[in-house]
Amino acid sequence: MRLISTLAALGVLASAVPAMAASVYGCRGLADGGFMASVEGREGVFFRVAPDLMNSHPMTQETVEDLARLSRALAEKGTALIFAPVPTKALALPRFLPPEAADFGFDPSLATTDFLDALARLQAAGVRAVDLRAGMRRAEGPLPYFRTDPRLTAQGARLAAQAIGAVAAQVPGADTLARNRFETRPTGTARVPSHARLVRQRHCEEPLPEAETGTFDTERIYTADGPQGVIALVGSEHSDTPEANFAGFLAEATGIDVIQYSVPGGGAFAAISTYLTSAEFQRARPSMLVWELPLEDAPGLYDDQRMEELIAAARGTCDLALDIRRDAATPQALTVDLSALEPGTAYTLFVDSGGAPARRAEFTYRSTGDRTRSREILRHPAQLPTGRFFLPVTSLWPEGAAEVTVTLDVPMGDEAEVRACLR
Repeated sequence: MRLISTLAALGVLASAVPAMAASVYGCRGLADGGFMASVEGREGVFFRVAPDLMNSHPMTQETVEDLARLSRALAEKGTALIFAPVPTKALALPRFLPPEAADFGFDPSLATTDFLDALARLQAAGVRAVDLRAGMRRAEGPLPYFRTDPRLTAQGARLAAQAIGAVAAQVPGADTLARNRFETRPTGTARVPSHARLVRQRHCEEPLPEAETGTFDTERIYTADGPQGVIALVGSEHSDTPEANFAGFLAEATGIDVIQYSVPGGGAFAAISTYLTSAEFQRARPSMLVWELPLEDAPGLYDDQRMEELIAAARGTCDLALDIRRDAATPQALTVDLSALEPGTAYTLFVDSGGAPARRAEFTYRSTGDRTRSREILRHPAQLPTGRFFLPVTSLWPEGAAEVTVTLDVPMGDEAEVRACLR
């Protein structure tokens, strides 16, 4: 397991909150605790104390290696991974930071160096990691982020799509795919519901700027000859905001059809885990997989189970069928004989619930001496329940386990099965 404290990355002392400059909106106590502790920047641009004013975001060598393994696993079956960490608002819009940002220890130069170092280490390991910050920082006109919300506007989505498109064009074999023509046209403006703005408004006397963005619509206007590729865009709230038209801008930038999937409130992993563990992914893999996620939600912030599951699903090499037994009295469980597994060999178990919409799977291992150890996979409530789970067979006994009982939160389907995958 790997747990990394975000407090260590803040670079600030847990001392008294610095005194704030006079607020244009009559705001008081913005920085006083809570998950939306903020500072008011220039021209009505607000920044979160964490993660915006953090000088570094964890990108450990283990995380780099995990992403490289995921990239290779996808590439082995024809899918190119493009990793697109969305920079914090402070990294993209340092000119709007208030002087008080320095009181929290934030140094834009240091933060940028740390960000670019992480990208360089990923790229050196063979991961196609995109710098979305550079284009946003240079951009003129509409801001790439909402002033009172941490999400990307349509301008930010357009700039991000262009940066991703430049990397996609360098993927081996991309030049053999048909380059269709997409056209994006403006359709007006929209106010996006913003919880962040509402939370901040409670501290302010004057109305804060609405989360407003220009809106656009993208359509294909020409279909080119040649093999048609597909880009799968999986991500967070940045690509989930319909008004931002992220998928449309990406199709226009690449000339390739884009399918987009995200889970509202699901963070960095909900969308990609649902997609990669689905039967649809195994049947029809995309030409490219774009993983968009907030910089602060780097995979290294979590235990290793989530990345191991993604890697196993990407490989799809679960060829060893295992004997199972079921008891009519417990339709939500089955017991798997693990005697066919060689001790000391790295395996991952693949559980297919047989179509049951399971969101939770508990694995209870038993040794030959009747000792037990348990692990759990729990899906986000908003995820589409694929009923498919991958769990590394790790942290057990030297001789391995004799069997494992898999218990779901719903009854197993008639065609439920368990297979072993070589890692």
